[in-house]
Amino acid sequence: MDMKHLIPIFAIFFFMSTTSASVALAPSSFDTQSFSFSKPQEDQAFSILPIDVNPKLQKICEKTDYPIECLTSIISFLDENVDMIPMSILKAEIDAIHNKTKEVLDKTYELSMNPPTSRLLPLCLKTCINNYNAILESKQRILDAITMGDANELSMELSHNMEHVFACEEEFKEAKIESPMAELNSLLVKIITNSLTIEVDMTNF
Repeated sequence: MDMKHLIPIFAIFFFMSTTSASVALAPSSFDTQSFSFSKPQEDQAFSILPIDVNPKLQKICEKTDYPIECLTSIISFLDENVDMIPMSILKAEIDAIHNKTKEVLDKTYELSMNPPTSRLLPLCLKTCINNYNAILESKQRILDAITMGDANELSMELSHNMEHVFACEEEFKEAKIESPMAELNSLLVKIITNSLTIEVDMTNF
């Protein structure tokens, strides 16, 4: 599934291999063009990395829209003895989402402590903080869905996380303020997108 073509219109369909279930999000008014990223060529994606890549991990990450981000975001969350299967990779990616969200949240709090460059900036940052906290709160629900094999719940939770990031960026757009979170939000979107792709690939569902 090529998620990068679906995200700009934000109507995402997820197909589960054993249940044939699908979950669709209603079209959103969010402008997601800032999150339209180019995908590296598969034969070049891992050649620039200075480390050896586990072949099983490489195979899974190559199926995502952002192979480099797939590897670099989760490598520190993988135990060396873990089975390189979609479920374990997905759990590591969920840890990566949680970790990156905390990083973005810390930056948001830091910015909120500084004198605002615009009277609307504090309001934008508050909205972002609420949305980031919502992503953090979803982690346990996502892990429970993985454990229970609930594909629909898993897709919905990950999709809602995507919406939370877009909601943050939308605040800056409406206020006509350049988003100070854009770079970190972009990476967060990539990681969530990869999680959705890995989730679809979980053949044990």
